[in-house]
Amino acid sequence: MAVESQVSVVILTRGRPDLLRACLRSVLDAGKPLEVLAGVDGEDPASSGVLAEFGGKVRAVQLPRMCRGEARNRLAAMARGRWLCFLDDDTVIPEGYFARLEALIRAHPGAAVFGGGQLLSASAGRFEAAVYALLCSPWGSGPFRERFSPVSGTAFSGPEKFILCNLTLDARFLREHGAAFEGHLTSAEENLLLGRLAAAGARMVLSGDLNLVHRRRRGLRAFLRQVFSCGRGRGQITLLSPKGFCAFTLLPPAALAALLAAGPERAALPAAVYAGCSLLAALLSGGTWGRRAAVLPLFPALHGAYAAGWLCGAAEGLFERFFRRRHPGRCYCEAKT
Repeated sequence: MAVESQVSVVILTRGRPDLLRACLRSVLDAGKPLEVLAGVDGEDPASSGVLAEFGGKVRAVQLPRMCRGEARNRLAAMARGRWLCFLDDDTVIPEGYFARLEALIRAHPGAAVFGGGQLLSASAGRFEAAVYALLCSPWGSGPFRERFSPVSGTAFSGPEKFILCNLTLDARFLREHGAAFEGHLTSAEENLLLGRLAAAGARMVLSGDLNLVHRRRRGLRAFLRQVFSCGRGRGQITLLSPKGFCAFTLLPPAALAALLAAGPERAALPAAVYAGCSLLAALLSGGTWGRRAAVLPLFPALHGAYAAGWLCGAAEGLFERFFRRRHPGRCYCEAKT
């Protein structure tokens, strides 16, 4: 049986009908997977209407409102394919994506995880392009920059290199090791799962053959909200399990806490050093001078929002552990699972 016919594409969506439509069109043009499974997280008539446009080409699933981990586990349990290809509704898949995925699976029979990098959309506006340059910068994302950048070549990689918007998992490996997405997290659920898979011996292949376009937030407020959510999820999984821990993720919250504790007088010098590093990183970020100028103020915005989110997530984790709450207060699942 062709590997491609064993791939279930899994997409979770809510509140982004235009992006969802573009994503599904690209998926259907990119090859012939076994099925395209799209779950609508809660009542969302606009997204449901988009899925209806594709008729029997997309298997639409109406889910009750739930956290992202629970929703993806529900969809994964419904999928019929051996390979679960998780995509975000704001991605666009290039032609031949699934044929290249099939070739990679055949070439690496012992691997359980496959992923690729991200490309800037040709229609990206100035802010979206600046965010792309920001996240591709070592000063912006550190060792995680490959998650947001185009990947070159093909190689085995560690779990920190993969991102959920472009991630294929072996469903058989998941079942054999009792692995699933952690529930009731604000975000970063794939990071904890990937850490657990790595500990279970999963081999992971990162390849430029799987690069895709991922649309970024188009305004500062939406971007900061996303970054805060990412930091919050990282704080939650850091306390939840040692397999979700990454020392680098402690740097922004530790720096923010140290600056707040130091006070204005002692913070002046490290703040000046940080500003100098941000200026240098902006100059080296590439693109037009206008884009470099736009990237500069985004560094403190990115690091500050992430640090605040991490501290919030860690505080939530400590509170829940102290009071032994089974379902976190942040959980908005309609039916607690």
